[in-house]
Amino acid sequence: CHCPRGSLHWPVHLLRCQGRRPTGDVKVGNVLPVGLMPEGSSVCNLESKVGDRGTLARAGGCYATIIAHNSEENRTRIKLPSGHKVVVPSGARAMVGVIAGGGRVDKPLLKAGNAYHKYKCKRNTWPKVRGVAMNPVDHPHRWW
Repeated sequence: CHCPRGSLHWPVHLLRCQGRRPTGDVKVGNVLPVGLMPEGSSVCNLESKVGDRGTLARAGGCYATIIAHNSEENRTRIKLPSGHKVVVPSGARAMVGVIAGGGRVDKPLLKAGNAYHKYKCKRNTWPKVRGVAMNPVDHPHRWW
């Protein structure tokens, strides 16, 4: 890289534009407008509005799928990891590929201490005491 140390500018030889429309290959790791990607592509770090720097499909192992393009309205339909379908501008950018770190939750916690530390930083949902094991007066569903 020919940039001076600490510079925030990209080297000129890495940028490729034709006029105002960026070009590039649909290869993993490239960032392109979703309107230039074929339907069925897996993308991540997707912008919901043009220029918001990526807000959708950012968690480990997540990806969104391009479903359809509407060239008349300049919109693209995307299926999110949750299953919801959302319409974004075709000029919104996304990175081609899937975020690393998939399968992190598949590994068992193995011991109570790991579960304690996992939920300590999240919310007070652990340990869960079964209602059958409580005295009736301590049960959360008591009716009197």
